[in-house]
Amino acid sequence: METRLTITAQFISDGRALGYDGERLTLTAQFISDGRALGYVGEGLERYVAEQKVEYERAKKEEFERETARLEREERVRKEAQAEEKARLEREERLRKEAKAEEERLRREAKADEAARHVRKEKARREENEMWKERDAREELKRKDELELARLKEKSAPEAGAVVGQAVEVRQRNVLDRLDKNFQGMKEEDDLLAYLTHFEAVAARCKIESKEWALLLSYKLTTPLKNLMLRDSLFLSDKYKDVKTALLRHADINAETCRVRSFAQSHTHGSHSAVV
Repeated sequence: METRLTITAQFISDGRALGYDGERLTLTAQFISDGRALGYVGEGLERYVAEQKVEYERAKKEEFERETARLEREERVRKEAQAEEKARLEREERLRKEAKAEEERLRREAKADEAARHVRKEKARREENEMWKERDAREELKRKDELELARLKEKSAPEAGAVVGQAVEVRQRNVLDRLDKNFQGMKEEDDLLAYLTHFEAVAARCKIESKEWALLLSYKLTTPLKNLMLRDSLFLSDKYKDVKTALLRHADINAETCRVRSFAQSHTHGSHSAVV
């Protein structure tokens, strides 16, 4: 025991003599012990101790670098994981907002479509009501004419001629008054061809001679069309077809358009008649 203590004390003393202290002193003592065990003495021992010190410092530096690299790698992985998690949360938030915006857009579109359907339904209902009102008015006029004719036929033969003549004259005046009062004037937004077609149907139903149609029509048209008829003296014409052609040409409506619309209107009228 005393021998080992003496040797250790000698190693420490030798290390201090070489300028070492603390951990280095302990290592130096170990290096000196190992060197002497290997047979080194004097300068050889000093070189051995110096080489061991260099090797120890190199190994320690490499260990430090490895540990530093490991810590840096772990820190980098941690930051990358945090960045990925942040990106994932931001992506989920963006998708949530986009889904909410899309849902809101679809809701607004559905609401707008519902409102449009309601408007179309109400418009169709009003148009149907107007159509039935016009039909009822035509039927009522027809019944009145039939009653008037039946009443005239009941008169005696000598009086029939005079009475019928007076009735016809009165009826013509009534027809003109009825056309003037009940047939609405044309509006700026009205379709000219449809308006003329309606006018012709009413005038024919009222049994007004076609040579008088131009004059009657001039009272019902819009101001620009009235001016056209006045400028070209169309209201004096007894050829309604020529007047109609001039009006349609002025409105830039060609014959093909007239044919297509006439077919569509006749088809629609036929469908309504079949339903009735």
